[in-house]
Amino acid sequence: MAAAALWWGAGLAPAAAADGRVDLVLGTKVVLDEGTITQVSEGASRLCGGTASSYTTRARKADRLGTVVVLCTRPGNKQVYFR
Repeated sequence: MAAAALWWGAGLAPAAAADGRVDLVLGTKVVLDEGTITQVSEGASRLCGGTASSYTTRARKADRLGTVVVLCTRPGNKQVYFR
């Protein structure tokens, strides 16, 4: 019974609140703190290449789910990611 209650409670955990703000990080350095989707997408295109529009969906995913979304790896094995 207790295990079922724990399982049920975990399923009701609140989802991350999407506020349209995302961090852009290079390795351990925050490049842009709580930038808009547009700002972080443009920053990602400068760091990883490609167009800003190609990063918009991933920025929205990081915002909506509150998870880390890795975009690319730079020289020195430094990852660029949204969080």
